[in-house]
Amino acid sequence: IYRHEKNSMFEVDGARNPIYCENLCYISKLFLDHKNLLFDTTPFLFYVLTENDEHGAHIVGYFSKDKESEKNYNLSCILALPFFQRRGYGKFSAFRSGKNELHQLVDTENY
Repeated sequence: IYRHEKNSMFEVDGARNPIYCENLCYISKLFLDHKNLLFDTTPFLFYVLTENDEHGAHIVGYFSKDKESEKNYNLSCILALPFFQRRGYGKFSAFRSGKNELHQLVDTENY
């Protein structure tokens, strides 16, 4: 859904690709203590941010959103992998998630 220079963002539907999305959740659990593991990824869309080079697209982070939310609090999880932190990917993901409250989603001092 997005390409610019060396970065791409892909939208992955949790209902159509449940195993891939479950694996993203497991990766998050390694780095986020508060991450709850849900075995039903059906109600979520996952947005995977990558860096691209001559060898392919490499995941740098992702965020997930509820497909439908009664209160419009649809951002479920946001992760920039540790070795890609402090490069602005967290801010970029928060911006792309459609939230205006960027300061509530990421610690802007660390990005």
